[in-house]
Amino acid sequence: MEEITYLSNMGQLFHSAPGYRAMQDALDAALKAVQRHRADGVSWPDITRALGIPQEELRHRMQETTEKPRPAPPPLTATTRMGDHLPQHPLRPPTGRLRLPPSELMNQAWSASISAHSPQNSTFSADIPPQDHHAGLLSPAGAAPRVLFVSGDPRPGRNDFGAEAACIRQAVAASYMQLTEMASVRLAEICPALDTHRPTNLHIAAHSSFGGIHLTQDSGDLCIAYENLCAEIARVRHPPLLAVLNFCGSTALANEMALTVTTVISWPHSMDDGQARTFTRQLYQSLAVRRSVADSCNDAEAELRGPHPDLPLPLTHGDATAYIF
Repeated sequence: MEEITYLSNMGQLFHSAPGYRAMQDALDAALKAVQRHRADGVSWPDITRALGIPQEELRHRMQETTEKPRPAPPPLTATTRMGDHLPQHPLRPPTGRLRLPPSELMNQAWSASISAHSPQNSTFSADIPPQDHHAGLLSPAGAAPRVLFVSGDPRPGRNDFGAEAACIRQAVAASYMQLTEMASVRLAEICPALDTHRPTNLHIAAHSSFGGIHLTQDSGDLCIAYENLCAEIARVRHPPLLAVLNFCGSTALANEMALTVTTVISWPHSMDDGQARTFTRQLYQSLAVRRSVADSCNDAEAELRGPHPDLPLPLTHGDATAYIF
């Protein structure tokens, strides 16, 4: 009972964490406790029930933190002495970021026994630099920008999200961008999809009402509160650099999401499918030729002003001057 109570407290720390880093720290602390209690014979069902964290998420985190490849240190030269600060490649993270703390190394023996059964694989690469939210050019050199298009349940608003996805496909067809489409997504699918595809840009098309977004659950419509969607995105290990919230009244969500995502585009008002497609088509045509987010938004807004001169325009949040692609 004492062990279960302790794990429950660790689970509460995880679920009440104020941000992504705090959540990951709480998860790592919980994993240390899991190792000790597993050694004492506490079963997996009791552990996951007490923590309130799915077993696969625990296993995935164990695998991620124990199987990251470490880059080989650069060779010493005649002018480099032991103890000197070795120069870092401008597009590679400091090697210290890729080293596990001693406390995590204790988990390797136990993690090795479960990683072979985990259905998820880490997509971490030592050649991908950390996302710098202050850099002018945010796409890693040599890495093709990825766009993840997710759409909610179209039935409540009788929306045509497929046509919006087609606008993006056509806009990036001749470019180096990669597009992945997911229709009628569930809330629980968003975080794994972001971790798997690691998109540069997340594009969300959905119907919204009463401060919520309509996703799916058990093949039916489910309205999800904006806070829940934002919390799910804040959990990902590699947040996207740009989020396009192409649904009505998404500004409240964008203000919160901008704490995690470098740049967010939102609509402060109602709009229809045709307006969404007009904006989307020109936005991605401009992004595909490597214009900044601000310039791309200006281009897309100019397209909207012609047929819709009185339509309030979308807003940008965060670093609108960034060159995302």
